[in-house]
Amino acid sequence: MQVAPYPINEAARLEFLRSLDILDTPPAERFDRFTRVLAELVQVPIALVSLVDADTQWFKSRVGMDACETSRDIAFCAHALHADGALIIEDASTDIRFHDNPLVVGAPFVRFYVGIPLRSSDGYVVGTLCAIDTRPRSIKPSTLSAMKDLARAVERELFHGSMAGQARTVFEDERRARSLSETRFATVFEETPTGKALVDLSGRLEVVNRKFCEITGYSAEELICRTFQEITHPDDLEADLALVADLIAGRRKNYALEKRYVRKDGTLVWVDLHVAILRDAAGAPLHLIAAILDITPRKHSEALIQNYQHELERRVTERTLDLVQSQRTLQSIADNIPMLIAQVDSELRYVFNNARYQEIFNVDPLSLRGKSIQTVLTPPVFDELLPYFNRALAGNRSTRDDIRYDELDGRIWRATYIPDVRDGAVVGFFVMSQDVTEQKRKEKSLTDRALLDHLTGLPNRAALMEKLTDAVDSAQRGLTDFSVYFLDLDGFKRVNDDYGHDLGDELLCQVSERLRQKVRQQDTVCRLAGDEFVVIASGAKAQDTCERIASAMCASLMQPFHMRGHTIRIGTSVGVAVCPAYASITPEHLLASADAAMYQAKRGGRNCYRFAPAVQMQDGHA
Repeated sequence: MQVAPYPINEAARLEFLRSLDILDTPPAERFDRFTRVLAELVQVPIALVSLVDADTQWFKSRVGMDACETSRDIAFCAHALHADGALIIEDASTDIRFHDNPLVVGAPFVRFYVGIPLRSSDGYVVGTLCAIDTRPRSIKPSTLSAMKDLARAVERELFHGSMAGQARTVFEDERRARSLSETRFATVFEETPTGKALVDLSGRLEVVNRKFCEITGYSAEELICRTFQEITHPDDLEADLALVADLIAGRRKNYALEKRYVRKDGTLVWVDLHVAILRDAAGAPLHLIAAILDITPRKHSEALIQNYQHELERRVTERTLDLVQSQRTLQSIADNIPMLIAQVDSELRYVFNNARYQEIFNVDPLSLRGKSIQTVLTPPVFDELLPYFNRALAGNRSTRDDIRYDELDGRIWRATYIPDVRDGAVVGFFVMSQDVTEQKRKEKSLTDRALLDHLTGLPNRAALMEKLTDAVDSAQRGLTDFSVYFLDLDGFKRVNDDYGHDLGDELLCQVSERLRQKVRQQDTVCRLAGDEFVVIASGAKAQDTCERIASAMCASLMQPFHMRGHTIRIGTSVGVAVCPAYASITPEHLLASADAAMYQAKRGGRNCYRFAPAVQMQDGHA
């Protein structure tokens, strides 16, 4: 067995892969639909979206494979990292690289393999979209081409987050470029692999690069005589102009939009457009800078997937109608599916219910036939779901995923309402309701882990910046005022040095608890990092009030801490920054001001507090 060599850019590749924050994440329908389509397209029992980490091959989506990961040493996909277009193995048992591979000689007994590398715009191959069969075979060129289209669509899902920031990156690049020579600017502008354009505020194209000319089919001289309005498809122009108006008015800093250009030869090209605005030092708008990526192949792939999904839904609908005609078969199947299933007519009366209604609502399903939905649902739940019923009766499929049929039960349900269309008319709808309590719990757990400090349980830096941003936004609109307290413990390093980090961590937990006890319920205590804490006190801006709060925190933390037979004494230096209503300041500057005031307290003798300079008010407010 041959082990695949590492790519020459392995370190950078791994850093990029981990920056996507997708490894070891739960299954996602947006990836699962690709593996389902791939399995059907290539007619194979196994289809995977595989990501290759340092030592592990991890499956973000899988069809026909129980394992969620394998060792990289035996991974076929590790070899596919080096393929330009595709790695195709028609019979692994005769291939010198794989004939004795554990995945060939043992389960799942791989024989046929084809893997399409998933490559970012920067050239990093993070994994593959691959199809596997247990018998030797080949793949038709047309099928391989369609598989590559699917891989491009998977890349879009993987790398969309990084592309979403491209317009902001372009903005920052162009801002720095103003201080460089025109020659260097032209070189960067021309050599970038995406289309670029500098546009004046009326929409006239001032500067375009070679890639943008390639996308639109015009020469640079022809484009500079035009506006972006002239080459934009008429159906997409209104949305584009509205977003440009928001940019110029300062209601947004950038925007992203998928739209169509009309090429010189009259054909259409789909693009992913990212636009930012350049302003002068006084904030006046100067130009628009646009980054353009040709996404026509992805759009074609999406159309293929959508058509396939419509075909699948059509077949499911036909099969469902057949099952409805055979009541016994439907009842047997529906009763054994772990979800609520019902058929409702146009008058909101039950036509069919499965056995799960007995378990959930304690009512005989047969007794519900011909009765109104209101027989089962409480009035608040019925009023909440009535718009979804009406939408289904209007011929539109819809889903609601936070339903509580019984507040005392505690379970959360996701219900889908599918129109029942016969001979072109909607005669009712089908209800499919699934218990998603565990899924919601896991989602909340993931959110909590992202926003809570693992040691103290306090909100962490990310949560602090969210709360501080909301507070500053409310203050700027004159809705509230508040104060910020930046605390740094005095003598904490000595505790770590004398007693060890375990006791130091325990001390941080006790400090956190004392701070919680000293603030009101509506106030927020956060652990910023190390021995730094931040408190946000809403509605507190008077100096005597802020002094009482800061003094109380200092006094509380001066009291001895008794831990493991030791008496620990520390203090705290506090920086106070007040944010009044109609303040003109950013969250970052406010936090920095409190930080600077804290260092003044350090220099002033420690275990005391100092105030930051007063925050400037917006024009027109005193």
